[in-house]
Amino acid sequence: MQRKNTLRIIILFALVFSFGSSACAQTQKKVKTKKQFKEFKKLQEERKEQDAEAIAKGIEKHQKLQTKETRKRMKQNKKKTRRIRKDKNANGFLARFFTKKGR
Repeated sequence: MQRKNTLRIIILFALVFSFGSSACAQTQKKVKTKKQFKEFKKLQEERKEQDAEAIAKGIEKHQKLQTKETRKRMKQNKKKTRRIRKDKNANGFLARFFTKKGR
């Protein structure tokens, strides 16, 4: 009987120590320095600028491929959508419908 209890205690300690050491290993993370963070942000900004330029060039190229009538129609649709979006409320229908009104 004494031997079974001793064996159980040894197994219990082994489990506790194994879970405890793995928990400590998970909490240790690499800390980024400010310099690395700044470099990362700078790269992100450069990529955003490059993507914006590529999109603008693609749109311009696409418009040049169209006929004059099609370009005119595209321009009119663009103006129309801008005007409609300006008049629309920023909140959607459901957000306006379910918000409480201060009366």
